[in-house]
Amino acid sequence: MSSPVKDDTYSDYLPLYDEYDYDIDEFEGSIPADLRGSLYRNGPGKLDAGGQQLGHLFDGDGMISKFAITDGKVRYRNRFVRTKHYHRSLTTTAGAPYRALGTLRPGGVLANALRFPANVANTGVVMHAGKLLALWEGGPPTEIDPATLDTVGVHRFDGALKWLGAFSAHPKWDTTTGDMYNFGLAMVPNPGLVCYRVDRAGKLTKVGRVSLPRPMFNHDFGLTPRHLVFAIAPLVFPVAKMTAAGLGMRNYIEAIDYEADRGTMIALLPRYGGRPRIVHTDPLMHLHLSNTYEDGSDTVVEMVNYHASWEQLNGQLSGAQHGIADVSMPYGGTLLRLRITKNDRVIHEDLSDLHGDFPTFNLARTSRHHRYTYMAVGADGHHYPNAIAKIDTVSGQQQLHRLPPRHFAHEAIFTPRPGATAEDDGWLLVATQDRPNSLAHLRVLDARDLTADPVYVGSLRHHLPLTFHGNFTPAA
Repeated sequence: MSSPVKDDTYSDYLPLYDEYDYDIDEFEGSIPADLRGSLYRNGPGKLDAGGQQLGHLFDGDGMISKFAITDGKVRYRNRFVRTKHYHRSLTTTAGAPYRALGTLRPGGVLANALRFPANVANTGVVMHAGKLLALWEGGPPTEIDPATLDTVGVHRFDGALKWLGAFSAHPKWDTTTGDMYNFGLAMVPNPGLVCYRVDRAGKLTKVGRVSLPRPMFNHDFGLTPRHLVFAIAPLVFPVAKMTAAGLGMRNYIEAIDYEADRGTMIALLPRYGGRPRIVHTDPLMHLHLSNTYEDGSDTVVEMVNYHASWEQLNGQLSGAQHGIADVSMPYGGTLLRLRITKNDRVIHEDLSDLHGDFPTFNLARTSRHHRYTYMAVGADGHHYPNAIAKIDTVSGQQQLHRLPPRHFAHEAIFTPRPGATAEDDGWLLVATQDRPNSLAHLRVLDARDLTADPVYVGSLRHHLPLTFHGNFTPAA
């Protein structure tokens, strides 16, 4: 097995301390006349705090980027999310003033014991009920002004999201009602996934709860017309390790074990009340789901399954920020379909041999069968995402939009053409990084044919640290 190597192609985690606001005036091609709205992206803008290098990619302060598209022009703006932890990190040089998922504060056990990881608001960003929300795995959202990107503050849905209430980074929408669904991981007093519905007016109500046999980690879920669907990998916080983390003797990321003998737990929680249905299948290693839907009496789940251990995946995430690319494993995982039958049989079907991550699709097809999935992939065996793929989950055909050498892609967001009827009639908006020149670009691709030249490529005046997730909000 090859050892991790230093590779500046993969090391796009340089901090971006400056905040900008300017029109993109260097570009090729043109913005389509009917493409109007704002692309928002979120990710760690820097991986240090108080002069201390943070221990994990998940720990950096959230930074929102906005690409405002109006009348054929694009304006870029970025702002750090002004959490209390961000402000504290600017006023000290004595090291990180807070605990994070993979980082301990200076000062040993006494400085870290019984402290929760900081909500750095760095994972997702969504618009709902007129509010722009920066999301993080283990805490409440942070409201952001959608025009200026100024931080409004912690958002608890008028008090309905209680203290310790988490609101995860992958909400889903009912395309008929406009309701948003999400969940939060609860560790105490009993481990479980607490599930919520937020109506179009922004009112949050609890839908139900999925009890977990042990404290476990889960990042994503799916929505069907009848259920919230969870495919929970056997990522477990053993009691001894979790206790040590809580007492400040190790970080929280180090407290996760992959216990393959548990298998993968699938939970179908009724949207309108009732106990969850629990099914088990072979152990999988996954973070992201694509879409979930019902096919007759079957429930279908599509996800990215890693062909690697948790240790390898976490090592890749931890090492990437230091430019250490683990070439012993390909980038990401492959697209997998699970079919859960009415008699609790789970059928596995591989949909592609491309390795990638950040699966997206036309969100108008949420909870319904969709044909096309888009992913950032490592084409030709590369260990970083050097292409955007379009995978036809019906025919098996695949298209690739290949980036120039040593460029890599962030998550691609599908935006439908106004009035379109075909599922793939629209554009993919994707930020990409020119690593040798430390410059970022916004690419607009015709989603119908990724082999065609980009519709538009706009050049930023600087690089853009990796962003995790984002969304496009059409102009009113």
